[in-house]
Amino acid sequence: MVKGNKDRFVLELGNDENGQPKTLSAEETLRQMKKGYNNGYFYLEYPFLWQEMKSEEEDEFTHLVLLNKTNNAIVKISTQPCLANTVEELKELVETDLKSKECEIQQSGMESFDNYGIWDVIYLTKEGLEIEQYAILKDNNLYSLELYTKNNRDQVAVKSFVEVIQTFKILKPVYKVDGDSYERI
Repeated sequence: MVKGNKDRFVLELGNDENGQPKTLSAEETLRQMKKGYNNGYFYLEYPFLWQEMKSEEEDEFTHLVLLNKTNNAIVKISTQPCLANTVEELKELVETDLKSKECEIQQSGMESFDNYGIWDVIYLTKEGLEIEQYAILKDNNLYSLELYTKNNRDQVAVKSFVEVIQTFKILKPVYKVDGDSYERI
């Protein structure tokens, strides 16, 4: 659990089934330690095993790119203005776009999390890259959290990605959308 700034942390271990204090391996300790990220628009926490990296594609929409060197998984977090009014409408638009790019949709579904409508899609690109995308639509802002993996999804990467999503909190909109135009707030 993160307390205070990103360099301070507390691990709450408890006791094992014999009543003895639990101990963790160095890797498990790193897995449980978290860093915080807050850009004024949203907040999230991610495990120490993930490292911030500079995005090769500099664009105004990407906020954070994380790399897990143990399994080469990448998480990309971005926000963009969106004219879709509902998650269902967004789902239709994105699925049509993925199919036109010859991507194979493996799973697609909608759920609710922390009062947000979320659409989750897992798809395979024609280059063999598997992408799991969580899309949150709020106030005409599309918050996209994407996990990129290759060679079958690593369950440790998926678990830590889900942990990132569970800590994701929208603080305020990034963009003000007015008709076909938008501006960053």
